[in-house]
Amino acid sequence: MQGCSHFVSDAPFYVSFSGGRTSAFLLRKILDAYGGDLPSHGVVLFANTGKEHEATYDFVQRIGQQWCPVTWIEYRRASPYFEVVNYGNADRSGKWFAEMIQSKKRLPSPPLRFCTKSLKVDPMERYMRSLGHEDFTCFIGIRYDEPSRVSRIRSRIDRDIRMPLADSKITEKDVLSFWASNDFDLPWPHDEKFFGNCDLCFLKSINRIREVMIRKPEAAKWWIDLEEKYGQKFRFDRPALRSVFHQVTVQGRLFETGQDQDDSLPCDCTE
Repeated sequence: MQGCSHFVSDAPFYVSFSGGRTSAFLLRKILDAYGGDLPSHGVVLFANTGKEHEATYDFVQRIGQQWCPVTWIEYRRASPYFEVVNYGNADRSGKWFAEMIQSKKRLPSPPLRFCTKSLKVDPMERYMRSLGHEDFTCFIGIRYDEPSRVSRIRSRIDRDIRMPLADSKITEKDVLSFWASNDFDLPWPHDEKFFGNCDLCFLKSINRIREVMIRKPEAAKWWIDLEEKYGQKFRFDRPALRSVFHQVTVQGRLFETGQDQDDSLPCDCTE
């Protein structure tokens, strides 16, 4: 394991696998550091929100079949506040996401991003404690070319979080190079990055939101229904999602979306 110290841990650990290329690359590096297999004190966790693209689920399933076991978990409102699921029965409707929002009685937003903590961080940590671990390390896929995210996460003192890709100066170019030469890759339609994470996540730029609505209009209903149910918006600085949906489906594409300037805040969903 010489030269791989960033990717190993003596303490119990979990790899927070978001279902994207970067976190999968992180997992590959960890497996390689341990000689190809996950050690007995490590687990790989995929926390499902129910709003990922189907290609993400396919990718997570393939990683679990070809590389190492992946434990799928979901938020639950009742104790123990998570449930272990699998590719076949994982929620794809956003049911538990909506139930979490109901428990908060408001929508998440950029200033109040409780969805990541409630749907991902807390279930993963509760799962680790269910295994008998009170102290453990979390490996997350944050790269060297994401300095603002690195800095923000390093400022936390409440969790033992490791970012070995950042420590090893791995950039997006390195990640894409790996997948270009691998025997399988993340099968997003037309390799469009805007399908990553939750389909209409409010941290995506407005152009990416529009593109998802155009390519996958059925995804919009869940988000529109919630805005209207709570009389709120996921983004106070943008039109209501029904208005955006009307623009792209009824009025037509009156804007240019080719080169998307992503004006969203960095999403922490790799956690």
